[in-house]
Amino acid sequence: MDEDTVVERITAKKVFKNSKINIKITTLTKVGIGYDIIEVENPNYAISDVENIVAPELIGHPASDQDFMDSIICSTSIEDPAITMGLSLSISRAAANTLGLPFFKYIGGALSTELPTVGCSLLYDGNNELIAIPMAESMDEMILCYSKILEGLSLKYGNNTVVDVKGRYICNSIFDELDTFKKIMLDISEEEDIKILTGASIGHCKVMEKRDIYERISSLDYLESPKVVEFDGTLAIEGIDEAADFSILNPYNIGSLSELYHYIQYILDSGLTPIITCNNTTFSHIAVGLRIPFLRSNINSNVLNELWDIERILNNPNINGF
Repeated sequence: MDEDTVVERITAKKVFKNSKINIKITTLTKVGIGYDIIEVENPNYAISDVENIVAPELIGHPASDQDFMDSIICSTSIEDPAITMGLSLSISRAAANTLGLPFFKYIGGALSTELPTVGCSLLYDGNNELIAIPMAESMDEMILCYSKILEGLSLKYGNNTVVDVKGRYICNSIFDELDTFKKIMLDISEEEDIKILTGASIGHCKVMEKRDIYERISSLDYLESPKVVEFDGTLAIEGIDEAADFSILNPYNIGSLSELYHYIQYILDSGLTPIITCNNTTFSHIAVGLRIPFLRSNINSNVLNELWDIERILNNPNINGF
């Protein structure tokens, strides 16, 4: 079986996705294929790095030996973690496809049966976001809940408000809209009998120094902040601090799948819970495989759809609440 997973070719090419020129990294084995699409600053340099620096070092080795392949990737002169992570994911997906396994089962094994809760930013003022977090018991419920939320937001904001490329309604200040947002969440929560947490992501901690804003924020269930601030609900920060509850991580700032796994273990050992923030459907599988309880994505990404498909594969799926 290891012979089937030997890498025969790795390529990189430009693709147009989400209104940007991205790079698609593709790995081919004897009987399987895997790919990942990444955003880079200079696509031409990235293609050259993949095909001329890293690919020659990886060809001929088994894609199924993830630690070994990742060690080769990270030992090269490539400094952009998005490129190294893209290579790592491309290789691991090729191994999973070669072995005929769904990617989440390849990552986490037969006991990977818990789906993450998904939180989406829906209102944005240029610096801060309001977030809906349906505490559903299935992806069916979660997607129904989001469809109701979007319908409610459309009735309130649809005629006079712009929606950005990430699917967020644009407003002057999320703090001025907070009561309206919470009312929409409460109405849908009562209608569908599903608890919906309301949260915010603040771009700068200084906004918490304003008393009126602090009082409004304090009424939320969940808060994302660049660093620790005083907050009675669930607090998520960038980095690790025992005063917080969650640690937010962007996988493309980490060098490889192996390093991501070890960093997640470090977060857990520090007494925090990891949050993956990403719009790549690959991380729907990784969240299930590594039992990440909370995933943050754009409402118009395919993350929810991918998790819905995963739910259909599982015999007894559960939503991993927090």
